[in-house]
Amino acid sequence: HAMEAMNKNEFSLFLQPKICLQDGSLSGAEALVRWIQLDGNIIYPNSFIPLFEANGFCTHLDMYMFERVCKQLRAWIDAGYDPIPISINQSKRTFYEKDYEGRLCECLDKYQIPASLITLEILESFVFEKVDEMNLRLDKLREIGFHISLDDFGTGYSSLNTFGRLKIDELKMDRGFLLEAKENIGHTRLILEEIVELSKKLQISTVIEGVETSEQEQFVKEIGCDIAQGYLYSKPVDAEYFTEHILLQEKQEKHG
Repeated sequence: HAMEAMNKNEFSLFLQPKICLQDGSLSGAEALVRWIQLDGNIIYPNSFIPLFEANGFCTHLDMYMFERVCKQLRAWIDAGYDPIPISINQSKRTFYEKDYEGRLCECLDKYQIPASLITLEILESFVFEKVDEMNLRLDKLREIGFHISLDDFGTGYSSLNTFGRLKIDELKMDRGFLLEAKENIGHTRLILEEIVELSKKLQISTVIEGVETSEQEQFVKEIGCDIAQGYLYSKPVDAEYFTEHILLQEKQEKHG
């Protein structure tokens, strides 16, 4: 059923902007998948990703979405737009496939895309016990030129020890931190400030997800976070809308 949907191009690329907190400019986008059935019904990832991870289809979907991202970057470059980096989530099963790096490189070559325009997002749960093995793989990917982001930091496995040993370029903090900060739960603000400070020392950029209000934006600026994502700026939108209303608008403002 899922393979059939893929053949019919029912899996669509949606993008959500990542905003640089220092000057409000567009620093990149996160690629998200939406399953849009032929009758127009939209199915969101939380309804199908767990199933795909269980039955192994996620490896097909990950590679399909990786190719969609390369295609999109190629379209921007061909149209003369400054491409922005796109982050894309990778499932654990895909990440540990034997020919993983080879397949990614094949796709980069096909569309002539520099790896530096793509950030691979991995979850903490991938690495909990196998940090050394993981670092070998991350080394290879970073040598190719990819950036690596640790996603959903703070949702369960968080260990500063693991974080300190992992070779990553970006840390994405879960929206839960913002909710806790709002409720003034414990020392959340202090902990966030320390995480951001530690990231800076390790030359890792910090992204906070789920920014919905200008108060939250003010808060994440105060604690020194680099990049924000959330409904305050835009919900995830399809790639076409993103190009016309977000990427091009940014370009006009820059060169206006």
